[in-house]
Amino acid sequence: MTRAKPSPLKSLLDAPKVRAAAQALIDAVAEESAERALAPTAMAKALKDFERVRGRPLGFPLVLGGPGGGARARLADGTQILDFIGGIGVYGFGHSDPDLLETAVVAAAVDTVFQGHLMPGPEYLHLSQLLVKHAGPRIRHAWLSVSGAMANENALKMVLQKHAPADRIVAFGGNFAGRTLAMAEITDKPAFRDGLPSRGNVLYIPFYDPTDPDSTEKSVTALDAHLRRNPGRVAGMIFELIQGEGGFNTAPREFFAALMEHCREAGIAVWIDEVQTFARTGELFAFRSFGLDDYVDLVTVGKTLQGSAVLYTKAYNPKPGLVAGTYAGSTVGMAVGARIIERLEEEGYLGKEGRISVLGGRVERRFEVLRKRLPQTVGRRTGMGAMQAFVPFDGSADLVKEVLGAAFEEGLLAFSAGANPAKIRMLLPVNTTDEELEAGFTIFEKAIRRVAEARGIPC
Repeated sequence: MTRAKPSPLKSLLDAPKVRAAAQALIDAVAEESAERALAPTAMAKALKDFERVRGRPLGFPLVLGGPGGGARARLADGTQILDFIGGIGVYGFGHSDPDLLETAVVAAAVDTVFQGHLMPGPEYLHLSQLLVKHAGPRIRHAWLSVSGAMANENALKMVLQKHAPADRIVAFGGNFAGRTLAMAEITDKPAFRDGLPSRGNVLYIPFYDPTDPDSTEKSVTALDAHLRRNPGRVAGMIFELIQGEGGFNTAPREFFAALMEHCREAGIAVWIDEVQTFARTGELFAFRSFGLDDYVDLVTVGKTLQGSAVLYTKAYNPKPGLVAGTYAGSTVGMAVGARIIERLEEEGYLGKEGRISVLGGRVERRFEVLRKRLPQTVGRRTGMGAMQAFVPFDGSADLVKEVLGAAFEEGLLAFSAGANPAKIRMLLPVNTTDEELEAGFTIFEKAIRRVAEARGIPC
């Protein structure tokens, strides 16, 4: 019997010579990168060049420069830092993960750098199937795109087409939806749309307030008021189950379920924005972590996926032409995104006892230790899993910025989120080790103490 040839839809890494070649290339790049560290003057020049070409300086004075490892990044001058923000959530397995690098190298050599919707490759199909598989029984379809904002744009178009002529969207105060014109209008941050036109089609309701026992009732009342005042004009509601830019705020399941029940009764779409939460809450989808499967009509994902997608039920399958476009994403991004999903499933990262939930518990314990050591300068923690934030000092933006700057000087990169209070946020690699966590929290303590001493604030 003639042995069947391997399918082109299967991973080329199954071929030993392909894997060996990929490993050899990765090793060669690592070796060469180690010889190319920038001198301090050259690093300073590179930072100035970035400032000139962008019209403004970088957020932090850093340029990546070669292989790191896990939560440790290597800069262009050869120094290493702990990276607790991962490109604002992009580096799900941290830096220089050998398996993902091999996947990327092979995908880059197959045919084209980018894939379009007109001529997709096997990577497109494989990633789409994995997403639909994990999204629950109601979700039937997936449409890939490049950025999270584009996924949200596609979701918005599907919602508006389905419910035409309704043209209004309900959103939470403090939400973030993206940087395109339409998403900037939905986003509740006026500075992000300064000088941009507004159609006035976004209706806000308050997000959950853990200090107010009537918070759920107030939000439901606000939603119902919008529906009454805009009969036939509301197409759907967008939900961030954990607010990203808003400060990693979350709520109990009952809060979301109450609002989604009212959306269902009103016949409007339930649209979940998981561009930042995807693969960070213990399940691939936060809405499944919260047990909200029965309500979801559309969900958008990105960041950790290495691209983006909108997933949707049969009822929201758009008419031809509505969500077309040239690029579906990079071949490398699709291949690596699919491999990330496979590894999260195969290596025990998902579920209540999975490694992401365990990581979240370890962060919580270290945070409590930090809070006991610095009771006057460390406030409330929010988030879950590999998505965590806390309030330093009084949560003023200038103090948060100072702590982040001091932490960077000590060798740790984190970022800010939210306002009133502002917070320090972490989007940790899901494989962050205990040693890396311990080192990071030690630096947080040093940074907070430095700022407190400089400001004359008791710890």
